[in-house]
Amino acid sequence: MKTLLLALGSIGALLLHDFYVSICTIRHNPETRTLDITWRMTTHDIEHTLLSESGDRDLKLGTERELPEADSLIAGYLLRHLKLSMDGQPIEPRYLGKQVEFDDLYCYLQVEGIPTLGALTVHNTLLQDLFDEQENVVHLEAGGKTRSHSFLINGAPYTFRP
Repeated sequence: MKTLLLALGSIGALLLHDFYVSICTIRHNPETRTLDITWRMTTHDIEHTLLSESGDRDLKLGTERELPEADSLIAGYLLRHLKLSMDGQPIEPRYLGKQVEFDDLYCYLQVEGIPTLGALTVHNTLLQDLFDEQENVVHLEAGGKTRSHSFLINGAPYTFRP
């Protein structure tokens, strides 16, 4: 019995984790006049939060049995939880796709028509509807510099100034 409990404990440790962090990198590319966004999160966290929207069906991301509507569910969720504005005007990223690598899900978004970077206001509430401990780190890469901000639950929008 002790061996069984130890084995179950090990499996449980693999299924649960003690930290909840996403990393969103926004890169301004003046040549293509875009904001290129790469967002890394834990795959099973996004699958768990989208269960109700998928009719309680597992998304099975990165497998042959992935739900056909997985991309549209992910895109809708991401766009509800990442709000961007430049110089006070809302801008809407476009979801480009995703990539699953082991436990990590990488999502790619883009905003076109950004020749120069103004005051970029970001609000990132990803997975905070599910995990009170969720921290969302945003890195802004522009003009050869990287600046960062962390969003905790009930955090306010943050403006990166040029």
